[in-house]
Amino acid sequence: MAIRMTFQNRLLLGCLVVVVCTLIFVTVVLQRSLRGEMMRQVEDEMKQRLVLLSEIVLDRYNPDDGLLGGDRLADALGGKLGARVTLISPAGLVLGDSDVPLAGLAKLDNHGMRPEVVEALEGGSGVSVRYSSTLDTDLMYAAKRLGDGTRPLMVVRLALSLSSVKKTLSQLQRLIMGAVLLGALLSLGMAYMVARGFSRPLKKMTTVATAIAAGDLQRRFRQYPGHEIGDLGRAFDRMADNMQARIDDITAARDRLEAMLRGMVEGVMVVDRDGRVMIANRALMTLLDLPSMPIGMQLSEFVRNPEVLDAIRQVRRGEGHVSTEFRTLSRAPRFLEAQVVRLPDSAPQAGAVAVFHDLTERKRLEEVRRDFVANVSHELRTPLTAIRGSSETLLGGALENQHYAKHFVEMIARNASRLERLTQDLLDLAAMESGREELVKEAIDGASLADSVLATVGELAEERGVELERELPKESLRIMASRRHLEQAVLNLLDNAIKYTESGGKVTLALTEAEGQTRISVKDSGAGIAPEHLGRIFERFYRADKDRSRQMGGTGLGLAIVKHIAQKHGGRVEVESTPGQGSTFTLVLPA
Repeated sequence: MAIRMTFQNRLLLGCLVVVVCTLIFVTVVLQRSLRGEMMRQVEDEMKQRLVLLSEIVLDRYNPDDGLLGGDRLADALGGKLGARVTLISPAGLVLGDSDVPLAGLAKLDNHGMRPEVVEALEGGSGVSVRYSSTLDTDLMYAAKRLGDGTRPLMVVRLALSLSSVKKTLSQLQRLIMGAVLLGALLSLGMAYMVARGFSRPLKKMTTVATAIAAGDLQRRFRQYPGHEIGDLGRAFDRMADNMQARIDDITAARDRLEAMLRGMVEGVMVVDRDGRVMIANRALMTLLDLPSMPIGMQLSEFVRNPEVLDAIRQVRRGEGHVSTEFRTLSRAPRFLEAQVVRLPDSAPQAGAVAVFHDLTERKRLEEVRRDFVANVSHELRTPLTAIRGSSETLLGGALENQHYAKHFVEMIARNASRLERLTQDLLDLAAMESGREELVKEAIDGASLADSVLATVGELAEERGVELERELPKESLRIMASRRHLEQAVLNLLDNAIKYTESGGKVTLALTEAEGQTRISVKDSGAGIAPEHLGRIFERFYRADKDRSRQMGGTGLGLAIVKHIAQKHGGRVEVESTPGQGSTFTLVLPA
């Protein structure tokens, strides 16, 4: 597992390694240089002493004195110089040694093969350094030949212990190591300050970047040191500002798109090249009766109409535009039109956009229009056929027969009157539906209205044997409405009630006022209306009992006119009916 190191630690470690390696190198080089310099100084000093020593030996040495004279001379010179002085014959025999007594000279090894002696005999002088097991230290030997090279007299050798040099080098080494350690500490402290100066803004920049990545787009660096990290911080903040501006633009565009999609009554769906939904609005859920938004779903997962799948498939294959109509398979079927358009190839992951228009109301209106045309044609054809038949019968000879002539003329007059009522009802209904006719409202006395309409239908009620009754509140009741339209609506209700009430029955007109509403009710004791017809009786030309309605001269538009009059006044019309017990129609108007 790799060890994660911070930038500061990496910088510190790197500086420490460089400093330590540098100091170690300097220490090694310095120690070697100092050792070499001190050895050269010792060597030069010994050479200078050898020159002096050689002059003294030449002056005082007498070969005839033998080993005794040579040893005494070596002892005297060694005592004065504080160093070991050895006199060696050209054959390698020790003639005298300041550190060896006279008795021990014979026991000494032949010195003729010692390096410094060999060099001195060959070149006049020689120097070597060797470890002395006897003294347990290094010694420097410097030798000088006395006499010429062909007939040397002897070799004078001076030996000096290097323990003082070693001690001095040890002291210098301790000083150097202390200096190295101090330098390392100082360098480490400086490196720490430098690394901290770099790492602190970097850590803050990391914190800011993490916050921005987490969604806090307002965070900025705002600290710009006077080096490259400051430039990096400025560039970082500029990048964050630009990113914030672009995100704001994208968010605003997305919000506008979502607002438009939410406000559209058309369903909108965008699919990618693989048939997966990328964008959809709530209108699509309503039109297709979906339980949830289909974003991310495949078309085949929620679209059950093959027409839609085929249209989108054609567009994805290269068609620029495909339009289709279909009927949904949901619990409440709708008629929809789908307009599918291919999106530009440059749009990423987008294949087609489909817009769904709800044609249900238009289809219903088309059906209503067809039914209306058919009903009007039928309602006109019936009286016209009767009038034409009667006319042809009269022209065929019935005109001469007074009894037949009167019968057919009455039939013509009756059907002409029916045509007139039908035409007038159609004109009234068309005027109210178009909104061209303005209501002129006035304060209408309730009792006056009841008396007026009851008087108008009194003759019809008497002919049918139906009793008329009115129920008025004790206090005076005022209704703000168009008198002509209100009387027309109440008369239509009374006319229907009387016609559908058997002889001996009763029709009651009641006016009440409560909770800011005026209620005008017409109650009859007729046969009543079956529940399956109650939802459609206010439609034009709809009749619960078609044969009886035509026998009584009804146009099939009376209740439709009542409904429109109530709505024009800001009210409504209600109906309650029980088969075999009668019906109650109520106009509810604002007081």
